[in-house]
Amino acid sequence: MSVKKIGIGIVGLGTVGSGLIEIIQKNNNIYKNKYKTDFSINGISAKNRNKKRNVSIKGYKWFDDPVKMTELPNIDIIVELIGGSDGLALKLAKESLKRRKYFVTANKALIAKHGIKIFELSQKYNAKFSFEAAVGGGIPIIRLINNSIIVGKIKNIYGILNGTCNYILTKMRENNLQFNKALKEAQNLGFAEANPKDDINGTDTAYKLAILSNLAFGINTKVSDIYTEGISKIEEIDIKMAQKLGYKIILLGISNLKNNKVMQRVHPSLVSNNSMISKVDNELNTIIIDDEVADKIMVVGKGAGKRPTAASIMADILNIHDENKKKFFVTKNKKVSSLSSKDISKREGRFYIRMGVDDKPGVLADITLFFKKHKISIKSMFQLDNKIKNIVPLVFVTHKITEHKISLVLKKMKALKKIKTKIVLLRIEEL
Repeated sequence: MSVKKIGIGIVGLGTVGSGLIEIIQKNNNIYKNKYKTDFSINGISAKNRNKKRNVSIKGYKWFDDPVKMTELPNIDIIVELIGGSDGLALKLAKESLKRRKYFVTANKALIAKHGIKIFELSQKYNAKFSFEAAVGGGIPIIRLINNSIIVGKIKNIYGILNGTCNYILTKMRENNLQFNKALKEAQNLGFAEANPKDDINGTDTAYKLAILSNLAFGINTKVSDIYTEGISKIEEIDIKMAQKLGYKIILLGISNLKNNKVMQRVHPSLVSNNSMISKVDNELNTIIIDDEVADKIMVVGKGAGKRPTAASIMADILNIHDENKKKFFVTKNKKVSSLSSKDISKREGRFYIRMGVDDKPGVLADITLFFKKHKISIKSMFQLDNKIKNIVPLVFVTHKITEHKISLVLKKMKALKKIKTKIVLLRIEEL
């Protein structure tokens, strides 16, 4: 069999783009022998041509306007790594597919917002597109779903979808680090961006969950449909209390199907130390699919850092000959629809509540009486020793109650003069 030449254009030369160039430089002879394909980088583009990078870009043709790459006959694949849900990223997707280029992206914002539109374009122009790296980093979850590992109706899909947050929470737990110190360590190791806002506020996880929900349930969800909280409110005291109670705190993305309605939410949660998901630490991600036939299917892989994401991009590139890439994105299910983010109020579960109160006799009894008056059943309560400026931390764990009811009660509670700090509310998930 003769070796086929395939030209690649790479747009975006940050951590992942540089990592992809390294992979191609080091492994192209292997690809020639194994896949009978000779990959060459025939175009590159980024914001700053002169930026110092960990990989040499000398000898590669530079494009100030990356859309020009889509016009060249010697470029068969466009790899988009610049990010953003609109603008240049969307234009690259459209122009690539119109010219029947294979479009590969790690851009979760783009796919979450325009995935169905891009898929329809790929169908119209008989082109291919792949987005494996947009969801799980090193976890091939899209490929697994595409290749029919799921044999029954999916009831739930959930997991740890952000390696940065998982690393931060692991180090807060294992090394007793404050949030900011754990974040700095993650940045130094390349697990967090210089601006980590989308990671720590839950947006990154929400993008990924939207894509998974679309694939799993055949809906066209919007990120705004997903209730989203980040991890910045988590303090060392919460980590230690969770351990005392037999839990770990992790940032979860959860999508549940019930009565043809899909509820989607992203928030820090307490999960039992005995659960499968609690074993996944550091920069690892995990996705668990609850299937009516096969029960729970769990996949684990690295979700932060240049290597897993670049490797996932390369795996998509190697699938250029896979005809399924023309066919697969979402099979629309008209019977199923997405709930809005406000519908989390219907969720029922147990809660962890922390607050700081005046260090005075009778305050704990008053707070307990307040809960009782408003029909909030308390399973356990703790008055902690680490008093600061005459403020004592109190922690309560509730029995099952609706989100709507607990939010109303806490809103009233905030007006009490005895409470001197923000009230922290965390959900306890039974997975």
